[in-house]
Amino acid sequence: RFHGTVSSEWIARRYAGLDWSRTVAVGVFVEGVLRGFVELAFESPLPVPETRAELAISIEPDFQRAGLGRELTGRAVTIARNRGAQHLIMLCLPENLPMRRIAKRLSGVMHQEDGTVEADLDLTAATPVSYWLEAMQDAADAVTGGLEYWPRLIRPLLPPTPQAA
Repeated sequence: RFHGTVSSEWIARRYAGLDWSRTVAVGVFVEGVLRGFVELAFESPLPVPETRAELAISIEPDFQRAGLGRELTGRAVTIARNRGAQHLIMLCLPENLPMRRIAKRLSGVMHQEDGTVEADLDLTAATPVSYWLEAMQDAADAVTGGLEYWPRLIRPLLPPTPQAA
């Protein structure tokens, strides 16, 4: 969907007016800064069984080829399955070999049209394990995020430390 590098301003404008009843987004933060994210756009408001979803992903160039795309795509597949999607569409540019490899690994049927590669992934139905996996990933993210921000939150509440003479 993005087909290239997008700016922080573009992201802010895009997400300001998004229909969140049809969209799920997951981000990767490094030291409090968003470095990558995946967006799932569903055909109809959630949850709807037997729907399709489109996946879009963006990773900052300095953080590419570190497995973030694979991790975010895996999470997106779990989220889509758990919300009833039977098909997941991934679009990318032909030269985006890492995304094409991810789609191939997920057994996506790929074809190229009008300068875009489209991968159509058939998703299996949600299972108790897929719901558990999503819940555990969310819990781990909450703990990790809390641990990262905890020192910043309590610092103003602590008494000043004495200065060395």
